[in-house]
Amino acid sequence: MSGNRKGLISSVIAIVMVCMLSGCGAPAGLPKGPIAVNTYEVTAEEVTLQDEYSGMVIAAEKVPIRANVSGRIVEKYVQGGQNVRAGQPLFRLDKRDQENALAVAKAEAARAKAVLANQALNYHRYQQLSKQHAVSTQMVTDQESLMRQQEAVVQAQETRVRAAQDTLADTVIYAPFTGVLGVDDVPVGTYVTAGNTPVVTISSTDPVLVSFSLGEEAYLQWAKGNMNHSTWGQALRLRLSDGSIYPENGRVVQVNHSMEGSAGSVLIKASFANPHHILIPGLYGTVIASQPVRQKVLLVPQRAVQQTLGKYFISVVDASNKVHTKEVQPGKKYGAYWIIRSGIKAGDIIVVDGFQKMKGVDLSFHRLTKADIDKKTVSIGEMKEG
Repeated sequence: MSGNRKGLISSVIAIVMVCMLSGCGAPAGLPKGPIAVNTYEVTAEEVTLQDEYSGMVIAAEKVPIRANVSGRIVEKYVQGGQNVRAGQPLFRLDKRDQENALAVAKAEAARAKAVLANQALNYHRYQQLSKQHAVSTQMVTDQESLMRQQEAVVQAQETRVRAAQDTLADTVIYAPFTGVLGVDDVPVGTYVTAGNTPVVTISSTDPVLVSFSLGEEAYLQWAKGNMNHSTWGQALRLRLSDGSIYPENGRVVQVNHSMEGSAGSVLIKASFANPHHILIPGLYGTVIASQPVRQKVLLVPQRAVQQTLGKYFISVVDASNKVHTKEVQPGKKYGAYWIIRSGIKAGDIIVVDGFQKMKGVDLSFHRLTKADIDKKTVSIGEMKEG
């Protein structure tokens, strides 16, 4: 009997030891106390919203330069990629044919003037003879007609001289405006055909245009007057690919009033001063347009929004400290926050961190302030003093 009792006591002691060693007091892996999560009270704040659009720098003017006359290039004054001024000579064509044509035109004009001088002399002589009744009035009239005809011939020859002079001048090709040349310049010896062969491309550099697209929804807001037509797009900023803000403001100068592409967008061009030639065609950036009127919106920290299968959710704490998941419709991002259009209201308490640890456990809520959110360094469960 005593032996059985000793064996039972030994068994109980063994079981207790095993439980102590294996932690039988609580389910494995579960915390012994409430899990700390950070929360935030949703606020409605007046903010100046910014619209951002992907844009690309293009030249305000870009044209291929062509010669007005045909000929072979015999002299080149510039190189591709060079900055040039309006009216600066770029190329010279062989001008011998044009010089010969001008010489012929001048000779024909001189001959016509000599004939005119003789016709005028005859006309005046016939006038004197008519006064003496030595010739008939008809002869005087005929001679005057010949003189007037020759005057017209002289005018025509002088026009041909001016045309030949212009053609000779066209053997030098000039920059049509101030800008930068492309690297598609042709070499000396190239034969160019008038109005056909491009010799180089020139692009203006100051100002430049930035092309971007306005989405269908944004366009409708603009068209309905939700964006102030007189001020929107008049103080645009440009964020470059390195994150820096371009120092010059821009303004909208062209709006294409038709939708483009399957996505439905309106092409817009904004002009930016470019005195230091920082902006070059093909450079990408982000156009930033601030809306002129401050709007009251709901702001929630971006990290409080969870996305699943294209839908957005926020965990809301009710009056009983129970957490419920609500679907929301987010709008634009605003700094570290997301603007929420619907699904929650001002004053709601939402969970910011610790979503993965909330199921099946008690929670301890720690309220964060806007300053905490803006710090972006608050750890889960950290609470600001005071």
